[in-house]
Amino acid sequence: MPASYVFTKMIRDEMKKLSKSVSLLVFIDKINDHQNYDYTRSILKVYEENSNGMLTINEIQIGHNKELEHKYDIQQVPTILFIDNNGNEIIRYLAAPQGSEVQPFIQAILIFAGSPNYYEKAIKKNLERIKPSTIKVLITNSCAFCPQVVDIVSKFALASSGKIKAEIIDIKENPDIGQQYNACSVPYTLINENKLIDGMCAPEEILEALIGETI
Repeated sequence: MPASYVFTKMIRDEMKKLSKSVSLLVFIDKINDHQNYDYTRSILKVYEENSNGMLTINEIQIGHNKELEHKYDIQQVPTILFIDNNGNEIIRYLAAPQGSEVQPFIQAILIFAGSPNYYEKAIKKNLERIKPSTIKVLITNSCAFCPQVVDIVSKFALASSGKIKAEIIDIKENPDIGQQYNACSVPYTLINENKLIDGMCAPEEILEALIGETI
């Protein structure tokens, strides 16, 4: 059975669980980067079409809304954003949610729509000790451990009431970012640009890095 069929079936089965309408914002360039646009749109379309109308993908052509581009500091396209009701960015994807990255992406959507978050209690308990933070997870689609770290970081961000922002970056799709951080292996996790966790890491390790002490 082809892997693509397995992941498509997973999307179909899981997206049916959405019980609340949610939307994702996607900055694209279908004029100058038509191939990349078609590729990303075809992937996101599978999620949208299997959500029973509960997921909406809102596309913004780069150059057509300078205010939002500036607000969300859009430097690359496509960029997929989870935005809360106050307009705050929670999760940013510079990666295609396909293959092994399907599961953490689906989980993020479900929690974004109100499903239980396994890490909510731990994050809420330590929220006052957490400074506003950005966690970047550098990945590749073939990485075996990347989905686990992406899942943890995304759930942390969704539980943090806006204090934590997650960025998921595929360094094969964005090699300039991989070179910027000299990422020779993945997952490669950065907290506020200077706290590095190289390789697979536990939730406790990320939380300790966020609060700056052992929990």
